[in-house]
Amino acid sequence: MKGVIRKLGFLVTVTLISALPAVAETGMGMSGGDSIQKDQCLLVAQTCRDSVDSLQQRIDRLHREIGKGTNVYTREELKSLEFQLRDAIQTMEVLTRGGA
Repeated sequence: MKGVIRKLGFLVTVTLISALPAVAETGMGMSGGDSIQKDQCLLVAQTCRDSVDSLQQRIDRLHREIGKGTNVYTREELKSLEFQLRDAIQTMEVLTRGGA
């Protein structure tokens, strides 16, 4: 009987360990609507292949990401996003003044 319980415990442990990567990928058990993710393209200040934004769209994205706050981003990441936002707004102001 003890042997069967040990084998069953081992099987459960192996199953749980093998399921961890799948659980982590889905947001640690959160439903799809609850998971809030970082925008990695904005964080590394580069243009990703699938995200080509106008300047106004970039400003909107930055506002949205900063609005997620410390629930999603570290303080350093938020400072970086805020710097990018200020830079994008200044660029927009220069462009709109230059066209007038």
